[in-house]
Amino acid sequence: MAELLDERQARRTGRDELDRAHPEFQQVSPQLGELDEEALADLAGRDPDQAARLLTALGRAFDPGLRRAARALAARLPVTAPRTGVPDRSGSRRVVTRRDPTGSDVDLDATLAARGAEPHWRAEHLHTRGWRATGRACVLVVDASGSVAGDELAAAVLTASALAQRMRPGDELAVVAFWSTAVVLQPLGAGVRPDVVIDRLFDLKGGGTTNLDLALRTAGQQLARTRTAARDVLLLSDGMPTDSPDPRPAAAALVRAGARLSVLGLSAAPESVENCTALAAAGGGRAAALHRPSQAPAAVRALLD
Repeated sequence: MAELLDERQARRTGRDELDRAHPEFQQVSPQLGELDEEALADLAGRDPDQAARLLTALGRAFDPGLRRAARALAARLPVTAPRTGVPDRSGSRRVVTRRDPTGSDVDLDATLAARGAEPHWRAEHLHTRGWRATGRACVLVVDASGSVAGDELAAAVLTASALAQRMRPGDELAVVAFWSTAVVLQPLGAGVRPDVVIDRLFDLKGGGTTNLDLALRTAGQQLARTRTAARDVLLLSDGMPTDSPDPRPAAAALVRAGARLSVLGLSAAPESVENCTALAAAGGGRAAALHRPSQAPAAVRALLD
């Protein structure tokens, strides 16, 4: 993974270039290495999208002090309230029936019901019973195939921050970036580390083709590591598979594994919207627009609540 990420390292931006591109830069960073959070908060109150664009630009600054401060702030942005409901007791588990061979006991009734009147046994007939944690596992899948720049990067950072803040005891979060290949930025079950995730998202350089099928299969491999009761995949993409088999079978496979695929669409182009909607339908979830960074927290709530 380290070698792949090194190859995708984003270019650092100097202060002069930041000043030319962002009118509020001098107010937010008046001195070398300085980030004025109050000035950025004031900008966010007037123009949240511009504030998100500026913060993500600062997260790629050549100035190391400014870059660290921007990334630390991005990892703790107050973007959304925690997930509602009464938390399960930490570490609590329950016995569930599932269609896979990983349980400790065969559920004979469910297995016979799945076979029905078919004359021959098939692998998918087998149902087992085993312990499953009552939390939620979520895999965020970020399209880095030329889309990770400007608004798209800001949307990815805010989405990751929103998801991390929704985690409660027993929940798990993984983050996958993909283009022609797929890289796990944070594996499931490793503990929620928003600082690490945000850092690696900032360092991604967009480019290359889009292998949506591989991205979804990689998300499925992460979910195979968990025993949580609820499983979600949140795809951040324009839904255009430029170098990929049809991704809908991979989306349907997530459903068979007990997961739900939701899609945050980055483009308003009709074909993109159609693809995102079809992919979400195949994955048993919904699609929502994410055309501006400020839409990220509300989109996450709408799809996962």
